[in-house]
Amino acid sequence: MPTGEAELPSREELLSGALPPGKRASALLFAIESQTAHLVAQSQRATALYLTKKALEERERAFLEALSAGREPYPPPTIQQLERYAPRWQPLVAEAGASLRAALANALAHKYVFTQKDVPGIRAALGLDEGAVQQAYQRLYREPLSSIYAPQVAPGDRIRWALSALAARLEGLPPFWVAFALTLPVGPGLLALPIAVADVGPLPAVVLLIIFGLINALTAAALAESVARCGVTRFGLGYLGQLVSEYLGGAASLLLTSIVAVNNFLVLIVFYIGVAGTLEGATRLPAELWIAGLFAVGLYFLSRRSLSSTVASSLVIALINVTLLIILPLSATPYIEPANLAHAKLPFAGGQPFDPSVLQLVFGVMLSNYFSHMLIANYARVIIRRDASARSWIWGSIASIGLTTLISCLWVLTFNGAISPETLASSTGTALTALAAQTGPAVNWLGAIFVILSLGMACIHISLGLLFLIEERLPAPSEGRLGARARFLLSVSPVAAVFLVTEWLSITDSGSFAGLLGFVGVISLPLLAGIFPVLLVAASRRKGGFVPGLVLRVLGNRAVLVGTYLLFLGSIFMHGLVIWDSPVRRAATVVVGCIVLGVTGLTLRRRALDTRIVVELREDLSLDGKSMFNITAGGQPAKAKVWLNYESGDQHSEAASGEVEDLHGLRQATFHLPATGARELKV
Repeated sequence: MPTGEAELPSREELLSGALPPGKRASALLFAIESQTAHLVAQSQRATALYLTKKALEERERAFLEALSAGREPYPPPTIQQLERYAPRWQPLVAEAGASLRAALANALAHKYVFTQKDVPGIRAALGLDEGAVQQAYQRLYREPLSSIYAPQVAPGDRIRWALSALAARLEGLPPFWVAFALTLPVGPGLLALPIAVADVGPLPAVVLLIIFGLINALTAAALAESVARCGVTRFGLGYLGQLVSEYLGGAASLLLTSIVAVNNFLVLIVFYIGVAGTLEGATRLPAELWIAGLFAVGLYFLSRRSLSSTVASSLVIALINVTLLIILPLSATPYIEPANLAHAKLPFAGGQPFDPSVLQLVFGVMLSNYFSHMLIANYARVIIRRDASARSWIWGSIASIGLTTLISCLWVLTFNGAISPETLASSTGTALTALAAQTGPAVNWLGAIFVILSLGMACIHISLGLLFLIEERLPAPSEGRLGARARFLLSVSPVAAVFLVTEWLSITDSGSFAGLLGFVGVISLPLLAGIFPVLLVAASRRKGGFVPGLVLRVLGNRAVLVGTYLLFLGSIFMHGLVIWDSPVRRAATVVVGCIVLGVTGLTLRRRALDTRIVVELREDLSLDGKSMFNITAGGQPAKAKVWLNYESGDQHSEAASGEVEDLHGLRQATFHLPATGARELKV
C-alpha cells in the first residue's frame, strides 16, 4: 500500500467491536483528522474572495476521493486545530465506550505532543477526566492516563498554541465587530485619493468624501440585505455570481462575470504598480525587480491554489492596516501649509470655467476608496452563521464605510495640506511616495508594510480569481484533453500577461497608479458598487427567501433606488461623453454604459422584479442544528397551513416557519399556500 494511505476497517468490523481497541482507535483518529482538515479548509475558503462554484466543487470532490481512498488529509491537521474543532468532531466519538476512548487518547499521544492544560476541548470530547476512561487506559496500557500529557512543549509549539488562542478569541468577537473589520475597504483608493483631488482642493474634497460615503453606505447596506435574503449565499453555497443569477437572471450574471474579469485584470496591473513603486522608494531597488518578485510570489500561491488565510488572519491584517492608515497621515501634520489647505478649484465656483480635467480622477478613485462590495458578498455567510437575523452584518457593513470616510478625510487634510497640489498632481506613483519626499524615508518603510498587507495580499486574491475563471472554461481534468502542466499554464496566462504589461509600463515610465485606478473605477465600479446592489435589493425584496432582522425603509423607496441607479449610470456616460479626453477611454466607457442599459432592459423585461413564493425545507447539519421549514411571499413571511406526515403520526400547524422534529422520519409535507399576487414559486 502506498505511503500515506490507511487500510480502513469495514463498517461491520467497527460495529461488531471484534477489532482490538488500538485498530479501532486508529480508524477513528483518521476520521477525526479528516473532518478537522475539512473544517480547516472550509474556514480558509471563507476568505477566498474569488473562489468559483466549480473550483469549490472540485475541492469537495478531491476531499471525498482522498477520504474514500483512505489517504491522510493534506495538509494534516495540527493538534491546535484538533483542539479548536473538538466540539465539531465530538459526535464521532459520542457512542464510543471507555476502552475505545482510552485507545484514542493513546493514539493521539503517539502522534502529537500536548500538555494537559492545552487540550480542554479534547479532554471534554473524549471524557479523559472521567474515571471510567482513566481506568480503561490503566487496564490497557499499564500506566496512568496522565502519561499521555507532556510536561511542557517546545517554544515553537508554545507560539502555535498562543496564535491558536488568539485566532479563537478574534473569531469569537461579537458579529458586529467581525463584520465591521472584514468589510473595511481601506486600501488602494486611499493611496490614490490625495492625488485624485489635488486640483479640486482638500476642503471641497472632504465634502465630496462625505457625499460619496453616504451613497456607498446606502449601496453597501443594499447588498448586505440582498445577501441576507438569499439562501444561495446565506448558507455558503454560492458567491456574488450565484446571487445575481438567482435574482436578476443569466444576462445580468454574464455581465457581472465579464465586468469582474476586466476589473480584476486591470486592477492587478494597478496593484503591481502601487506595490513596486512603494517598495522601490523604500529599498532603492528598481520597480521592475519588485514586479518580477511579486509575480513569482503569485505563481507560488497559484500553484497551491490557495492563500490559506483565515478569518482571524484577515482580522489581524485589518487591525494592522487601520493602525498604519492613522499613523501615516499624522506624520504629515508638521508640514501642513495653510495655503495648501485653502486651495480650491471647482467648476463654476468663484467664476471658474468648467474644466473637465479637474474631475478625471475624482469619481473613479473615490469609488475605489469605498469599494467594499466584493467583501460584503463574500463574508456574509461568516457572520450570518452566527447572527441569523443579519442585523450585525448590515450595521457592520455600514459602519465600515463610516470609518473609511473619517480616515479618508484625515488623509486628504494632511496629505493635501502638506504637499503642494502641483506636486501631487504630477505624481505617477502612490501618495506615499510624494509624502516620503516631503517628510523622510520612514514613511516609505511604513508604507511598504501597508502596501504588502493590502495591495500585495489583494494581488494574490485577484490572481487566484483569474486562475479559477480561466479553469472554469477549460475542459474538465477527467476528460483527459489537457495535461496538468498545460492546464496550469493556460490558467495563469492572464496573470503572466499582467506581469508583462506592468513591466512594460514601468520600463517606459508610462503607468500612473492614480490614473489607471481612476479609469478602472469608472468603467467597472459603478456597476459593482451601485447598479447591481440597487437592482439586487429591489429584486430580493420581492423574491427573497428570508427576512433579515433589519430592513431599512430608505432602501424600499422607489425614488431613492431609481435616483441611485441613474446617478451611477449617468457617471459612466458623463465620463465617456464629457470628462475623458482620450478617444479610447471615451469609446470604452460609452460602450459599457450602453451594455448596462441593454442588460437592465432585458433583465426587467424578463420579470426580474416579479414577486415569488419561496417554500424551504432545510436540514441544518451544524452542531445543535435544527431542521426547519420556512415560507415567504414577496420577501415577507407568509403563513400557510402545514401538514407534516411522520412515521409516528401527523403534525399540523399554521405558520410561516417552524421546526421539523424528525426530518429523516418525514414521509410527506403538504403546504397550503395563501393567495398572493406572486408569479413565481420556488421550492
